[in-house]
Amino acid sequence: MTTERYSLLTTRELAAKCGTSTGELEKRFQPDELVRLNAATNGITPQGVRRFLADAGVSYRFRVIANTTMRGGIGKTTSTISTAVRAAQYGFRTCVLDLDPQGSSSLALGAVPDDDDPIFYDIWQRPEEQLADALVELSSHLSILPSSLENALLDASLLNPGSQKKAVKGVCDQLRILGFDTVIIDCPPSLGIAVISAICAAQTIVVPVGSDAFSLKGLDLTLGEIHSICDTFGLPHPAVSIIYTRYDQRETVSRNALTRIRERHPTLPLSVIRTSSEFSKVLAAGETIFSRYAKNSAREDYDRHVSELLEIALESE
Repeated sequence: MTTERYSLLTTRELAAKCGTSTGELEKRFQPDELVRLNAATNGITPQGVRRFLADAGVSYRFRVIANTTMRGGIGKTTSTISTAVRAAQYGFRTCVLDLDPQGSSSLALGAVPDDDDPIFYDIWQRPEEQLADALVELSSHLSILPSSLENALLDASLLNPGSQKKAVKGVCDQLRILGFDTVIIDCPPSLGIAVISAICAAQTIVVPVGSDAFSLKGLDLTLGEIHSICDTFGLPHPAVSIIYTRYDQRETVSRNALTRIRERHPTLPLSVIRTSSEFSKVLAAGETIFSRYAKNSAREDYDRHVSELLEIALESE
């Protein structure tokens, strides 16, 4: 994650999206926008992808996306880092805002802070002074504000409703000033005050769910709380998407859960991430599913999810 080499979109993938051949696609890029990844694969720099997609009508407008759920262990952090890495590959200047005191996104991206490194808890009141120095740059288009256990104190620090409304939004506004156009928030697995502040800042909220009854009940509670929070603060309701992680079509419980989600929330966008051994392999290696270039269902499903979130729609030739 520390060099551009490990965070590139491949020409093969972009050619498939455009409905053209790899050879024809590569003619549209300058030599310095293409990188040889291995004997069979070329990558495209984020700058090159951004130029190409912007010319094709993709918008790089500023957006804040919050990943939140009431239960841990169902893919929230995996979804956060997969979305962030893929967004950066597509040329979005992306920052992960890790609010989870467990710091799983920070760990997965190799950015665990030292004891004296500033985190959100330290900088939210004066982000214009402190945020830039607190960020960890992972590649030219991907940075993170890491988290540690001290972020668990946020709920006690944000008791004032005005602070709740402005804390995360103020940091996101400063990230925009610093040149980022996409912020991905990894929220704590709860509906505490830090999550309330994240909901106040987000234009899009992604709710990961699993196949168990608690997860599905948590989805309903989370959706209700999102509406209640926005009404309380007089904010427009964000767009909400559901991401069903670890779907296994061989299991009855997975199929039944997917049916229930579709029946109860037919109007909400739904991404289905098939279970894959690739997740355990890349996590063990300290990577993400987009760090490697072999085709697999996890990579395909998360690419589809990110493309929908970021409105990357290309017409086939």
